[in-house]
Amino acid sequence: MANKNDEKDKLLDHEYDGIRELDNHMPRWWVLGFYFTIVFAIGYMVYYHMAGGPSSDKEYQMEMAGTPQKPGAVAAPVADTGLKPLTDAASLAAGEKLYAAQTCAACHSPSLGGLVGPNLTDEFWMHGCDFTTVMGNVRKGFQQKGMMPFGNGKPLQDTELQQLVSYIFSKRGSNPPGAKAIDAEREKKCAAK
Repeated sequence: MANKNDEKDKLLDHEYDGIRELDNHMPRWWVLGFYFTIVFAIGYMVYYHMAGGPSSDKEYQMEMAGTPQKPGAVAAPVADTGLKPLTDAASLAAGEKLYAAQTCAACHSPSLGGLVGPNLTDEFWMHGCDFTTVMGNVRKGFQQKGMMPFGNGKPLQDTELQQLVSYIFSKRGSNPPGAKAIDAEREKKCAAK
């Protein structure tokens, strides 16, 4: 216990509302913690901002790539190369049912003319327009724009995905009434086939 003379030596000469302050040293653990935060901040700045450490977005992408998929989810996509649109009536009818079931119509309209999502019947597309690319786009979705993988997040078998995209391709050039206008800044004309 400190005596009163020690307190007088440490007493500061200012007073607030009758309260006087002693000039005590900070606890050692607090000072060491403060120095640690300074060293940590310098190390963080050097690693992430000067030495090219991964950004938080890149770290998130790396984590998601290593996360095991939920049970029942479709495994890693198979190569869609070489696939062609199906043209038989049964496949197109199955594709039409999938188009409605996967909630594609909610954004692209039942006629595929586009609502919130773009028009799928014209020759101007945003993310590629060949069959393989469109299958990959439907498989992965565009979540930042509101399109879940496979439309509603419910995985499709490869055959079902092929039927769905074949149905979409079968409606190209159908020019439904009230179709959404072309967004010239984002959509590019597909090459003639």
